[in-house]
Amino acid sequence: MKKLSMFLICMSFITSGCTHGYRVYVNGYSEIEERIKSQSSIYVSADDPNSQNPIFDKQIKAKVEELLKIRGFIPASDNEKANYRITFHIGMDSRQVSGFEPAYRPYVGVSTGYWSGYHFGYTTYVPYYDTYTDRWLAMKVFARDKDTNEEKVVWVGEAVISTSGDDIRRVIDYLLVGCFEYFGIDTTRQRSIVISEENPDILKIESIR
Repeated sequence: MKKLSMFLICMSFITSGCTHGYRVYVNGYSEIEERIKSQSSIYVSADDPNSQNPIFDKQIKAKVEELLKIRGFIPASDNEKANYRITFHIGMDSRQVSGFEPAYRPYVGVSTGYWSGYHFGYTTYVPYYDTYTDRWLAMKVFARDKDTNEEKVVWVGEAVISTSGDDIRRVIDYLLVGCFEYFGIDTTRQRSIVISEENPDILKIESIR
């Protein structure tokens, strides 16, 4: 892969090895005037009949319940008795990146190389094409109206990680932690946060399978 492309990929990672964490882009949309109160009971829904992978959904549900407990909420076993309900949906979008990068053409007897220092020759530009994958997570929080018993969406959280093709199982923990950094909050704009593999929340949910 070309070095310019590698630079773009590493923008999604942290540390020199590009393997110790991710940069997560998060948006939060809220109609809640105040943050969800601690000790609120929240039911995590993972029973989508159209899900392509209900086994993975159950794993994500367990991770969400653990993150709720970490933040002082009570995972509920009964949706009808819970104060709130959470749903989640994961997916990916692919996009192509193209451009030009320099290729040095030295005179005979001079070494070649990409992105080097000085060269005794001339420079030409060659095209490159790469495919990037956006792994994303969308979460919704529903509140039940006490009078009508109907549910209403009161918060939506969206998290995205752009990679060169990492498996969703590798990045799901970071997407979840990214969403929970702004749980119940309106971010007013997209936020960019760096989450290390040493993040306490990552360490607590990474073993949940």
